[in-house]
Amino acid sequence: MKLVQKVILVLALLISITGALLYDAFYAAPSRFSVRHETLSSIYIPEQLDNINILFFTDLDYGTFMDESRLNKLVDTINSLSPDVVIFGGDLFDKDATVTDDMVHTVSEAFHSITAPLGKFAVFGDFDYADDNRNTQVQTVLWNADFEILENKSVLIRNTGSQSIALVGIDNGVNGTQDIDAAYASVSRTAYVLTVCHTPDSADDVPSDITKYFLAGHSLGGQVYYGFGAMYTPPMAEEYLRGKHTVKNSFTIDISSGVGTTGEDVRFLSNAEVVLYRLQHKTVTDSTN
Repeated sequence: MKLVQKVILVLALLISITGALLYDAFYAAPSRFSVRHETLSSIYIPEQLDNINILFFTDLDYGTFMDESRLNKLVDTINSLSPDVVIFGGDLFDKDATVTDDMVHTVSEAFHSITAPLGKFAVFGDFDYADDNRNTQVQTVLWNADFEILENKSVLIRNTGSQSIALVGIDNGVNGTQDIDAAYASVSRTAYVLTVCHTPDSADDVPSDITKYFLAGHSLGGQVYYGFGAMYTPPMAEEYLRGKHTVKNSFTIDISSGVGTTGEDVRFLSNAEVVLYRLQHKTVTDSTN
């Protein structure tokens, strides 16, 4: 094969690969919801909650690119996993969306159809405080859909008996009103404490001797990630942008890349995802092995 032909072949191959990647990033990836499976194992997780599944999803950003069809696909994905508990991590509507009563009704109906026998919970994101009207619309959706809003408070999650884990919800660190002392006020130091906050960098402010695991969103995993940087790097996701990190040599923060998009309807190396956590009781004997 002549050199010119080889060069043309290589160029054609590169163009084809680039075209495929661009097509996926702009047309397929934003509405392709992957399921990430994780196991949370601890001696602090009681036996009565062994094998309980907690689903976490965040950053719906409805109204600009996330539409009713995409939302219904997301809800079908969530319900197909039969979660026991569902947690929403904030940013219900996109910051640029003009939210109508019809949109509030559509999202309310979709979220109401999510089933979770041990409870549905939510925290506020920064987009949820775009203005007073937006916050009222978000609260309306969550209340209509039977989601309990954890605004600097904790709840106990139980299954079939008295044993429990603590779920702590903290307001976002961009434009919310955080009160971490109030959020942890009723939490036992002997409990397994799962904390959720929209903004990842808020993990540095929670008590590391009590928190066992920290869930966050906000950054969309960068939305378009290219190794040395990302397209979307919002405030309060600067220390922890994506992935998992150990905080204060104590607990893990796990940042979901969310399910929606903002600014541009594109994703690259940052899958739209829901995360399913399986709780696993660990005996003292197991922990020493």
